[in-house]
Amino acid sequence: MKALINFQQKLVAQNRKEYGVLYDQLKKPSYYGAIEADEKRSQLIDEIEGKAGYLFNGTKPFAHAVSPGCRLCGEGHWSCLFVNNRCNCNCFYCPAPQVDTAIPETQGLTFDTPENYIAYIKKMGFKGVALSGGEPLLTFDKTIDFLAKIKKEFGSSVYVWMYTNGTLLDEEKATILAKTGLDEIRFDLTATDYNTKKLKLALGKIPNVTVEIPAIPEEIEQLKNMVVELDSLGVNYLNLHQIRLTPYNLKNLLNRNYTFLHGHRVTVLESELAALEIISFVFKQGLKLPVNYCSFHYKNHYQKAAFRKKAAQFVLHGQEEINENGFIRSLSLHGISVPIESLKTQLLNIAPDGEGWLVSEENDQIFLTSDVLLKMQLTNEPVFVEYQTAVANEKPLNEGIKLKLTDTKTIFFAKETSAAPIRIDADESAGFFEILQGRLPKEAMDYENLFNIALKEIPAKGFVEYF
Repeated sequence: MKALINFQQKLVAQNRKEYGVLYDQLKKPSYYGAIEADEKRSQLIDEIEGKAGYLFNGTKPFAHAVSPGCRLCGEGHWSCLFVNNRCNCNCFYCPAPQVDTAIPETQGLTFDTPENYIAYIKKMGFKGVALSGGEPLLTFDKTIDFLAKIKKEFGSSVYVWMYTNGTLLDEEKATILAKTGLDEIRFDLTATDYNTKKLKLALGKIPNVTVEIPAIPEEIEQLKNMVVELDSLGVNYLNLHQIRLTPYNLKNLLNRNYTFLHGHRVTVLESELAALEIISFVFKQGLKLPVNYCSFHYKNHYQKAAFRKKAAQFVLHGQEEINENGFIRSLSLHGISVPIESLKTQLLNIAPDGEGWLVSEENDQIFLTSDVLLKMQLTNEPVFVEYQTAVANEKPLNEGIKLKLTDTKTIFFAKETSAAPIRIDADESAGFFEILQGRLPKEAMDYENLFNIALKEIPAKGFVEYF
């Protein structure tokens, strides 16, 4: 377990760096508190066993169904366009400041016209688009302009939904959104104290009406009352998010006696339990309302991996491969224990046409795919593996590629390396080959190299450990 413990300590150090001295003021789970919370979670999971469905390797539990937009999100076929970054509400859990109307943007790329954004959708191959904010209804004309032109260009082949707190919605706006082709509208009812008055304006007009809110643990009874009402109204979906701590909402969350979990980002333990309790409640009450739980564990792995995969396609070359987590993997042999010529001879027997392997111009390295590597007999020859991430930018990037979207919009993609290549020696090779085949070897918990590779290669499963 040495490698796992070291990894967890790195996460703690990373979180402490982000929050400074305030990090020590956060209430963390004690050893026994984490065990008790895990037992509570296991109990809730047992309650929905055989009834709930699970998507994305068990990271997204749901009751009955999930919206088409949620599926597209997890599968990596969506783009979330922040039409503005300004909101007229002041929700305590909001993870970011909402003060700038700004140019519509996504993934750090700005799109001042719908035409430029449409070209981006085409180039990336997206099948879904979310219009978000801030509050999109604050800039209603701009939101409608993007929606109208996206639907005119793609029709039903691109599913479009919009996030809103609903406070600015009226009969006229709801009708315009429906006529313009909005497929789904998602209301954050916590911004209006669970009042469904504005939501009802969308029912019968917009095809799918969804409520998407954080699971606020101290409001669990209000949540249950809301679920019953949403079910009676015929609302299509309820999406529950896990509350996440950010420097922006830190002071608000500190006052709520939450238990904060260490992890890739700091999250609220009780929020996850509340979401699972609501799914269990739906089944116990025999309600038909579809509910899904969108944990940070799911979002951090599947949403991020999805964009990495989309971006990687533009910078991939040679024998590089895109793995399941969206990282660009490069495998190489350096002829350390076995001469390069002997390795080439073996490779010619495996793939005589040279498919899947390539010798460097200097004749001192062989680059190869995982399929070819797994067919080789290497004995003591070490394998080197390197991982890179594809990044997008509006400015030229070193050794990147230029992608012209329209006459007025160009973006750039490049590969970014976060660590040096990892050397896999003979004593780790069996475990490494298991990982390449999608299996997690037991020794990965003790070998630092194998553990770090597994983080890059093995998709997240189930629920994250409490610590």
